[in-house]
Amino acid sequence: MKIEIWSDIMCPWCYIGKARLDKAIERVSRDDVEIVWRSFELRPEQPRTPGATLGEMMREKLGLKDGDTVELFEKIRVLGKAEGLDIRLTGVRPVNSFDAQRLVHLAAESGRAHQLKSDLFRVYLKEQRNVADHEVLLETATGAGLDADDVARVLASDAYASDVREDEAAAVRRGVTGVPTVFVDGVRVATGVPSVDQFHWALEKAG
Repeated sequence: MKIEIWSDIMCPWCYIGKARLDKAIERVSRDDVEIVWRSFELRPEQPRTPGATLGEMMREKLGLKDGDTVELFEKIRVLGKAEGLDIRLTGVRPVNSFDAQRLVHLAAESGRAHQLKSDLFRVYLKEQRNVADHEVLLETATGAGLDADDVARVLASDAYASDVREDEAAAVRRGVTGVPTVFVDGVRVATGVPSVDQFHWALEKAG
């Protein structure tokens, strides 16, 4: 069974979706599940240096009021808590996720992409750290079990850049316009953030 997930570390809904998918996979009694993380950039033009908070950006670009973002962030916090996550969006400052996406491709070669995604989500959405900063990325990636020299080599080069771009091109071909988007054996799961039951149903159907 092949599960493909288009996501961005900047996306709290992707973090919640991953937690729900993990729970659904635990319900399935099979040992042939392959998880493939596909790259997707919500803000490809975002700089690596943190600037405005997520709330400030949403109020400026979407015309939301303070109360709107507070209500939305609280909703996401509660949904995350229900899945065992600690999501703190109030102080989050969006940055460019391209280098983090490249490291996920590196991690995939040693079967550590799933762990690295979890750690990157946590570092950004809970600890509110800059996941475009190479020191933060090095610390997070080595914490997930990657070799420090390999991580440093990738960050100092353009390694895996073409893999990220190919994932993004594949997203266009397959009609992926937002994240998270999950395919199970080539079949798209319900749009939005599926529940654990919806994920489980998709996995059982594929099996």
